[in-house]
Amino acid sequence: MSFSSEVKNELAHLPASKPCCARAEAAGFFRACGSVRRVGGARGGLLGFVLQTSNPAVARHEKMLFEHLQGVAGGLGITLNVSVSEDRGGAVPKRYEMKAAASDRGTAFLETIGIIGRVDGKLALSARTPADMLASKCCRKAFLRGLFLGAGSVSDPEHGYHFEIALDDPMLAADARRIMNSFTDIHARVSRRKGRPVVYLKASEQIKDMLGILGADRHLLAYEEVRMIREMKETANRISNCDNANVDRALRAGESQVDFITALLRGGGGFPETL
Repeated sequence: MSFSSEVKNELAHLPASKPCCARAEAAGFFRACGSVRRVGGARGGLLGFVLQTSNPAVARHEKMLFEHLQGVAGGLGITLNVSVSEDRGGAVPKRYEMKAAASDRGTAFLETIGIIGRVDGKLALSARTPADMLASKCCRKAFLRGLFLGAGSVSDPEHGYHFEIALDDPMLAADARRIMNSFTDIHARVSRRKGRPVVYLKASEQIKDMLGILGADRHLLAYEEVRMIREMKETANRISNCDNANVDRALRAGESQVDFITALLRGGGGFPETL
């Protein structure tokens, strides 16, 4: 199991959040890996949705979270049907797909988590997550946790330092970067990979802090331990390389002096009586 999967498994076993944080996490997860399905015409009809993930723990966690949120929202009664795609002999990772059939309840739920809103009295997809949903620090953490569970990864510190959330929407990537940078000493950047915006961190200290922000406390400690051991080894190697370089320079200088003295003696020259 990869380090990313282990971190996601830890996050997927966190206890149920406060209602406001559950709403924010559901919004983040949906925006990272969800899509709206419309039945009954382009401008009207009923709405349902589909969520996808390759991590079974994340699928189970988000299903429970969405069902918990429905109860908090007044018993919207949406049923999430989970299906698993074939892995084709291990060549393609399994995909866990959670579907909510198009219905009035589906439309109301999407409005609850800020995926759709009302413009001139009509429902429309919301390009941005409502500001009131991200007003508090705990909700910003939950939103980032949802984004990471849906589209994030973090490298094993044994092999390097890299944290990223790969998204499809540049506006969402800009929002994710802004929210990440709202926390002290976090300086996320955005790049593009195959046309997709990627929000990323490269500094080990910032990645460690981000794991804490997401709530992966156990892996934060493991990450810090590996990071410290790795940096101690790198420091020891630098000191050793520096010492070896100094010894090599001293040897080369000594050899040059010996060669110079030998040449003087062979040429019949001598040393001056006084320097």
